[in-house]
Amino acid sequence: METKKPRASIHVGADKKSFSAQMGNEAERRGWDEKRYQSKNVETEKNNHYNFSRKYLNFEVIKGCKVVPLGSNPVPLHQRLQQRHDELGFKPYMDAKHPNQVAQNSPNGLVNIIFGGDHEVMKLLAFGEQQIDTSDPYADNSSIKLMPAIYEWAKDTYQFCCRMWGEDNIIGFDVHCDETGVHAHALTVPVEQVKKRGRIGSQYVNKDNPDKVLSTKEWKALPKEERSNYIKTESTKGVVERVSYAKVWGERAKEKSQYLSDLHTKYYNEVGKKYGLERGIPYHELSEEEKRERRHKSKVVLEAERKAKQAIAEAEKLKAEIEAEASIATLQKEKAQKELNSAKSGFLAKIFQPGKYKKEETAKLKESYDAGVKETIGNFIKASGLKWKSEPTAEILGRQYRMLWDTNKDLSNELKNKEGTISSKEVEIRGLRAKVTTLTEEVNGLKYRLTLIDESAVERLRNAKNAETARADNAESELDSLRSTYQNLLGKWYALWNEPEYNEATRMVKERKEREARLAAEKQDRYQKILNRFIAEGRATLRAFALSNRTNFNDKEAASIYYGIMAVAHKMELDLGTKEGITSAVNNFLSGVSWYDCSKFNVECVTSWTHLFAERDVTYESSIIDNFISFIDYMSCSAETYTSLGGSNGCADQLTNWDGTKKLGLGSPSKKKGQSY
Repeated sequence: METKKPRASIHVGADKKSFSAQMGNEAERRGWDEKRYQSKNVETEKNNHYNFSRKYLNFEVIKGCKVVPLGSNPVPLHQRLQQRHDELGFKPYMDAKHPNQVAQNSPNGLVNIIFGGDHEVMKLLAFGEQQIDTSDPYADNSSIKLMPAIYEWAKDTYQFCCRMWGEDNIIGFDVHCDETGVHAHALTVPVEQVKKRGRIGSQYVNKDNPDKVLSTKEWKALPKEERSNYIKTESTKGVVERVSYAKVWGERAKEKSQYLSDLHTKYYNEVGKKYGLERGIPYHELSEEEKRERRHKSKVVLEAERKAKQAIAEAEKLKAEIEAEASIATLQKEKAQKELNSAKSGFLAKIFQPGKYKKEETAKLKESYDAGVKETIGNFIKASGLKWKSEPTAEILGRQYRMLWDTNKDLSNELKNKEGTISSKEVEIRGLRAKVTTLTEEVNGLKYRLTLIDESAVERLRNAKNAETARADNAESELDSLRSTYQNLLGKWYALWNEPEYNEATRMVKERKEREARLAAEKQDRYQKILNRFIAEGRATLRAFALSNRTNFNDKEAASIYYGIMAVAHKMELDLGTKEGITSAVNNFLSGVSWYDCSKFNVECVTSWTHLFAERDVTYESSIIDNFISFIDYMSCSAETYTSLGGSNGCADQLTNWDGTKKLGLGSPSKKKGQSY
């Protein structure tokens, strides 16, 4: 009979669209105390054998292929997954009817893969020759230590996952040593790399600052004297990472099956054979008996099998103990019997001397009777090893003989008692053999019933499949009916559109939509141009001030610079309610100022004054910002409405509310009246 080969196992879980905090906590054992372990073990519908005393053996592999205790990462697993999705710009589709749930048509955003192998091989890698029953959830394994081999297996498997799907996409690699079988969970994000869309254009790199790169449009917007500071280069077409389960694992069932088959082969070549694990056998190539062994059994069935095996083992152990006792008793009986026979034969041989006497010797024997009796007594004493203080008589000799006979009688009684014990033990052995036979028959019956249960399950699945097939046929029939109805309605629709009134109405609607789209695009373009105009005016005002000999901004300059900074912040989406946002807006505003013909001292002074002005002397209240945005929106409605904020007409300062009152904020940027800049 061919021996069963130890094989590696790779189980890819069901496609996942979301990953809850509870699932992440279970994988990392976060918050799992002894009570939690016990509650998981009492779930009879699942085959759980969690052992709390082995929780400390669990570990995980993190970036850089480092081994750390399980759950030591301060960021939970579900948050790490969300962070990676945010980096890739992946957002699942939400259910319109249930806003807190992910829609059914949402793409899969993660894959949970379980790596393991033959139970005995994985047990040897993790625990070596240490005695441990991993199927007992209540055993005390607090003294168990992990072997270095399991760490090497985990590292090799982690590096295999990194080569397959990229280390940045391995969100978690958790190794569980507190269950029946040692295994590892690898949570991965399926990511494909695609080339960026669009044409390959030119870009301009600053000679002094290579990190400053401008597009062709931005380069042309610079003054002519600044363009020479840039070198023209050809931009390369990069790649973009995006989440795509279908592109990685296969769009169709056949492609996915081939991908899984290749995955098993690669894992065997790169990891499995190093640890004596053969390639896993595909499910369709297994025999019916092997398929039944791989089917999931409920905890009730597994517990019944475990108790039956335990009872048989205990009976076999007791039977062996009784047989050993019976064997010892038999040896003792044989030894005692030999001693008794030896004692009897020796005693009789020494007292009764065999021989035949002739009649003619009677007289001579009588004469020597006394001498013979004395000689016989002496021989008896010498043979028995007895010692006498005085001359023995026949009476004393008879008494000693009776004592020796009684001793042999006690030995005989002891032998009879041993025979009785052996007989009772043999009866007990026969009873245990009958019990073992009964338990074996019960286990065989249980296996047969389990086979029937599996066959019933197959029959139920077959009936369910037939019902689904019938429902699909009905749906196909309904779809044909709907297609026929659709064709009829489509014919009526075309007939309606042949009417002149509908054609004219369609033309007018189309023209209106095109006009609205064009106006919206023009408005957005004007909106950006107005912001750029405000920024350009502010920078030009600051440059003119730098070329003058004055040390203070006048009101006109202050307003122009103030609104230029606000325009920069609005364009770059910076928050003027924070110090960091204001500083970033000012730095960006100053970076575009042309300091041509300005001395280095003047540039430093004007830069410092601008920072003091923008960060200390003016306010950025929400009402001021809202009025500014409303003003920009108002000015972008028509190409003729723009006016300079730094001009003399004060259009921005003279906006009014619906009741005729003046809008606040746009006309007074400083905190105090008369404040100099």
